[in-house]
Amino acid sequence: MARPTTWREAWDWLLGRDEPPPPDPDRTVEAAWLPSWQGRMITDELVADGIPAVVVDDYNINLTMYSREPMARIFVTEDRRAEAEDVIEEILGHPPRRRML
Repeated sequence: MARPTTWREAWDWLLGRDEPPPPDPDRTVEAAWLPSWQGRMITDELVADGIPAVVVDDYNINLTMYSREPMARIFVTEDRRAEAEDVIEEILGHPPRRRML
């Protein structure tokens, strides 16, 4: 690493943090968390666009302030996440959200 130029870079240099690794095509990540009725529709669009995607129903017995209906999660490979988020945003009209754990 070159000489740090910002406080954050200096802090990372002191703690020995490395650059984040490149996206791994073998790793699965969450692309979106949305109502179940939208999950299947958007997953079909992602697959039609050549982005491998899987939808999983996210059932929760406890109603929270985040959702009042059955929700679904869409998972894609880590290297295609940005593409998937662009397609999802194009369909929904707003950026996809993820559930805070």
